[in-house]
Amino acid sequence: MRQILDQIINVFSIIVLVFFAVPKIMGMPKSVAGFTQFESVLGINADFFRLFTGGAELLIAILILVYMFTKNNKLGIVAFVFLLATMVSALVIEFLVRPSPVGLLVGIAIILSITSIYKLLNIQHHEKLKR
Repeated sequence: MRQILDQIINVFSIIVLVFFAVPKIMGMPKSVAGFTQFESVLGINADFFRLFTGGAELLIAILILVYMFTKNNKLGIVAFVFLLATMVSALVIEFLVRPSPVGLLVGIAIILSITSIYKLLNIQHHEKLKR
């Protein structure tokens, strides 16, 4: 049962990350507008920040995908620490930078943060069993 839950979390994370990465990388108008809001507050070029964020999300999705097939726990740790850091950063930006937080984005970031913590604890537990 735990293995099924782990795979569901992996697939869900990949789908969500790709779903949000592609519009950023492709420069979709809604994504461009959202990152333009951040430029004046953060002092970071909106296009650079948008592409960096989309690239990071895509990279995390690839790391999780590779982890799914290789079962390399070190890679899993890197992937889910990176995902957790990205989601915590997204929450900080939603609450401190965006004029009014978008509930759906907040909810997704919280869910991905919780699942990242679960996966990290699960990997750590699995590593202890190996010893």
